[in-house]
Amino acid sequence: MKLPSIAVAAEESDSDLLARIAAGELAALGTLYDRHRDAVRGFLARATYRHADADDLAHDVFLTAAKIAARYDGRASARPWLIGIAARLVQRRARGLGRLPRLLARFASTQPRIVDPIVALETRNTLDAIVPVLARMSAAKRIVLLMTELESMTAPEIARALEIPIGTVWTRLHAARRELIAALGEARR
Repeated sequence: MKLPSIAVAAEESDSDLLARIAAGELAALGTLYDRHRDAVRGFLARATYRHADADDLAHDVFLTAAKIAARYDGRASARPWLIGIAARLVQRRARGLGRLPRLLARFASTQPRIVDPIVALETRNTLDAIVPVLARMSAAKRIVLLMTELESMTAPEIARALEIPIGTVWTRLHAARRELIAALGEARR
């Protein structure tokens, strides 16, 4: 006895989803949201210091993506594009408020569990030294540093996401790392 074949639908690409969103199919937006909300929300939680801000901004990212879906460049993954939208919304919010939020105050609570107490103490001391440096750092440098170090995005991805020259990405990243290294050196003295 032969069993009937069942066709398994291949997962739709992000590019296809964005094309459908651009055509007005909001169900595709739901699929894109389900696929990338955790990554976008995680980035926003680290780029802002309040849960409510991260949640609100995450929704704004996907609403903005729906409005500009026709401009999507067709990359296989929309994650860097969405993170870029998120970064621009964080920058816009910071400019609109006229001050930069204290960044990564929650980062310490999202650190992985460390069994060795000596390593835990060193990690805590490092985080205590990093958080104020990141809070004083310009939003432009901080966003590039977060996108590189925490989101594992490449310089070309960041340049495309933020719509800035790749040289600017490298300059901001170099300056941000230099500030962090100097602060860590002072904290260990």
